[in-house]
Amino acid sequence: MAKNLVIVESPAKAKTIEGYLGKDFVVKSSFGHVRDLPIKGDKAIDIKNGKCVRLLFGDMERETVYHENPLDQAMWFVDQGAEWLHIVDLDGAVEGKNVNKSIIQKMLKLLQNKVHVQVGGGIRSLDDIDFWLENGVNRVILGTLALENPHFIEKLNKNYYKKIIIGADVRDGMIATHGWKNQSKVKAVDFIKEFNPNIINSIIYTDISRDGSLQGVSLDQTISFSKSIPHPVIASGGVSSIKDIIDLSKQVTNGIEGVVIGRALYDKKFTFCDAMKCLRVVT
Repeated sequence: MAKNLVIVESPAKAKTIEGYLGKDFVVKSSFGHVRDLPIKGDKAIDIKNGKCVRLLFGDMERETVYHENPLDQAMWFVDQGAEWLHIVDLDGAVEGKNVNKSIIQKMLKLLQNKVHVQVGGGIRSLDDIDFWLENGVNRVILGTLALENPHFIEKLNKNYYKKIIIGADVRDGMIATHGWKNQSKVKAVDFIKEFNPNIINSIIYTDISRDGSLQGVSLDQTISFSKSIPHPVIASGGVSSIKDIIDLSKQVTNGIEGVVIGRALYDKKFTFCDAMKCLRVVT
């Protein structure tokens, strides 16, 4: 019986993906790119006490307020040409519920049909997931729920496929939860390998030790993580310059498909337009 051929661009992931697909599939990696792929740049809006903030090293006590009104900040990103917004309810992540729900709802109504949105923070149940998807969110981000109840993900039906992102918030190689306050003893790679790539859209890999610090991305660490799993990876934490974005954009064949940009834009380390020019793989 003939087998189905699947061609991927990542040699590191070919065998892993073949294991997931089963005996009816043969997975081969290409030499070079099948085509130039855009690397997505997700613009971060973290909400705490109703304001747009950035934290330093994930510490809720070390915040910088960048805008009193997250709606205005979101519209600025859209007016600049953003295609994706990355919105996180920081209070919700800590408290385990949608604390800033009303603000995010207003943002979604304002942004309707203007930009793609992914939301995380405090999402702890199927009802929470349904609420955000029904209110126009394209993808929901699960962190604490995914660690505490990984079988929950496997039970999701096909209506949720590719609408779920797993947040791998990493400190010293281990997963942190509950708004980064709780440190687990679970290794990041072991955590992610639990999840079927047919269900999960991608993984946001955040290096907490770099987040909000403008120290540059942990490129080698992020690449190593991405090579170890079968899922596409979105890098997060520490972006400080255009060079970081260029370096990440060269890693599509290693499974890195996007980057979350926050403080570097707020602190004007580079312009939005400069960032957008770099968000394409150059071969």
